[in-house]
Amino acid sequence: MTPSFDSVLVLGGGVAGMAAARTLGDRDITVHLVEAADQLGGHAASWACMATDACRQCGACLARDMAHQTALHPNISVHLNTTLDSLEKTGQGFDVRLTSGEAIPAARIILATGFSPFDPVPSLLPGLHFTEHDKIITTAQLNQMLKEDTLTDFLGNTPAPEIAFIQCVGSRNRQLQRDFCSQVCCKISLRHTAKLLHLLPDAAITLFHMDLQTIGKETRCLAADLSAGIEMVQGVPAEILEDRETGRMRMVTEDPGSRSRIARSFDLVVLSVGMAPSPELEHLASRLGITPNRWGFFNTQDAVLPDGIHVAGCAAGPKDILGSRQEGRIAAARVLAELKQVPTGTSDVLVWGDGPQAATIAQTLADNGHKTFCFGQGTAPAGVTLMDPDRILGVDGAAGCFTVWYEQAGMRRSMNCRAIIAAPEPEYKTMAGQAPLTEAITLADFARIPVDQLPDASAILLDYTGPEFKTGARLALTSAMAAQHAGRQITVVMNKMLVHGAAGQQMYDRARQAGVRFLRVNTPADIQIQKTDTGFGLTIDEATLPGIPVTVSCNALVIPSAPVPGSDFVQIAGLLKQRQDTEGFLQSPNVRHRLTKSPRKGIYFAGTCHDEVDDTDLAAELNSIMADLDFSGPAPDHGVEVNQKKCAQCLTCLRICPHHAIVLNDKARPEILAAACFGCHLCVANCPAFAITSENFSTDQVADQVRKDRVVILACQRSAALAAGPLDLGDHIQLIPVPCACRTSTNLVLKSLINGAKKVIVAGCHEDNCLSMDGNTTAQRELAQVVAMPGITPDKASWHPVAANETQTFARIISDAHIS
Repeated sequence: MTPSFDSVLVLGGGVAGMAAARTLGDRDITVHLVEAADQLGGHAASWACMATDACRQCGACLARDMAHQTALHPNISVHLNTTLDSLEKTGQGFDVRLTSGEAIPAARIILATGFSPFDPVPSLLPGLHFTEHDKIITTAQLNQMLKEDTLTDFLGNTPAPEIAFIQCVGSRNRQLQRDFCSQVCCKISLRHTAKLLHLLPDAAITLFHMDLQTIGKETRCLAADLSAGIEMVQGVPAEILEDRETGRMRMVTEDPGSRSRIARSFDLVVLSVGMAPSPELEHLASRLGITPNRWGFFNTQDAVLPDGIHVAGCAAGPKDILGSRQEGRIAAARVLAELKQVPTGTSDVLVWGDGPQAATIAQTLADNGHKTFCFGQGTAPAGVTLMDPDRILGVDGAAGCFTVWYEQAGMRRSMNCRAIIAAPEPEYKTMAGQAPLTEAITLADFARIPVDQLPDASAILLDYTGPEFKTGARLALTSAMAAQHAGRQITVVMNKMLVHGAAGQQMYDRARQAGVRFLRVNTPADIQIQKTDTGFGLTIDEATLPGIPVTVSCNALVIPSAPVPGSDFVQIAGLLKQRQDTEGFLQSPNVRHRLTKSPRKGIYFAGTCHDEVDDTDLAAELNSIMADLDFSGPAPDHGVEVNQKKCAQCLTCLRICPHHAIVLNDKARPEILAAACFGCHLCVANCPAFAITSENFSTDQVADQVRKDRVVILACQRSAALAAGPLDLGDHIQLIPVPCACRTSTNLVLKSLINGAKKVIVAGCHEDNCLSMDGNTTAQRELAQVVAMPGITPDKASWHPVAANETQTFARIISDAHIS
């Protein structure tokens, strides 16, 4: 019998591999997901939850949820404790044999083998003395302690430990030929710092860094919030020594007050290690005929992948969990295109924006066969219809059937589309032209000056007027090098340099080698600006030359423009019924829906309106969105519907649905759109007329499961129920999974108590992590109403936030419940 090459082999069961497998499986492609470890999830599955009083958007909880969903997928065969044994290229694909002995004919291969944390062994970095002292650990080890709840004991129950983080260990290191930024280490250390202060409020934390990479949604906010409570020191210590009298770790650093070198001691030193290629990738390279770059990744043009093999996630290059998930979906979309398994139909898409990014998005969609509408005036690109409404009035419907109402020439009009991509341009603020920056020019204008017309000497004040953004940092580097190569003198004054992307660190190094002068300051107050006859004079208190003023004369002073939320962002968010982030940009930071999606299916975000995005990021966002635009398949059936005979038309369900999946039908009665529903059951819990029914989670169905004299835990299926999975709950605990914590209602809790529950605990996602946005706060509100009732004591009903990867937290909950 001739083998059928209609399956896809995914090597690596981490976040990227699972995302690729599920994307393919959802299109009825047979997937073989091969993982060398004994469980799915990769490194993310061993990562601790970083939530404090709310979710910190690390995304680690997603790995456990994705692993659960992947294992249940009917089109995915999971091969654990298995690797590739042999491979032969054929005309149709690949003949693959696994170490389990199974033979698989595969049409395509996706390589998603992840990464390994850099190992700072003394042979590579002798000054750090890692492995020689138990109080010198890596971020990976700290993570494990936080997950297993052993850190306090490890610190000897010290109530106010002094902890140091050292950044860029194994990254940005030319001597080790690792001249790249690992992209995630600074964010990890910031989240670790927040977590430690949450657990140990009296801890004194110092973060030593080269250039703190505050890149990405809400990362700047986190760094700013922490800066008041920790010490951030530019410059990393070269050596860690042991104080033999105290056993503490000692490092020599600079005292910012006295400007002298001092020795400082710490109870714990955490090495923030970068990413290295997975050993599995090195093992597979010869078998697959692939050639990674000199770092061992595939994020530069000199890396080679043969036809039929795609790479995703950290196997391609360093990135975070959300980026890995997105890249897995994109790799799967490429495979589908090669196998000609793309949807036969296209979607009508509205691009909500009228700037250059919106134009790029619209053109890309049109080039890929989608009928595209975009706001704007002038001549429309081929395949794009331009709209110039006077005013947008509202957006009704859901994925596959949106109606956008607008006003034009005094008339109320409408247009229909299957999806909406929000991509309005932010505004750009600069202090150029304002005192003391009179006659300064913007970085964008400077970059447009022909090189032969550039001033003889220019100074770029990179983050003088506000936070630095990666697009500004990259433009500063490219402009500075172009000017320097043209024989001009360029000085860049900065607090830090953002070196994102595979080329970031190398570009920074080349600029320095080309003669671009970089001066570092701690705060804008370290720069004094005077207007001169020939331009400007700067007197700089340079951070690395304490007490020695540095003077700079220049003909031009250059100031970057920083993106800020547009004046129409509040209105756009309201019309789309979406939230904004802390800084006011579009899209909630909720990791369940990022990078590009929203809790309202069919509404996406792309570009600088919602995140720190450059051209490469925008292309990735578009590929991810286009891979998700097929709404032609059957809608998921969550077993929830409106009993029209019982419906009182109070419209409570319409108002409270977090996904806007309930609309009024032609008879002006509420109806649930299956394609838009996430199955959270908030409507079931809150219908005053009990007119919304559920096949599996009605109040009686859940309450009737309650066994007498048990502590009943109503656990969210995506978080607490997964955390409880490895535990032996004992006879006194009864766990009842529910779709979301918002399924909780006073009626359900009371019926559970009436049916004999000793106590009712509701456990769900942390704040800002709920798939349905507010399941946690909704559950807390319902429980508060229960315990406020006469005769019910507070110990009868309680709320606990538990992420899917917080098994130890769940263990404490059931232990406390047993004691009580």
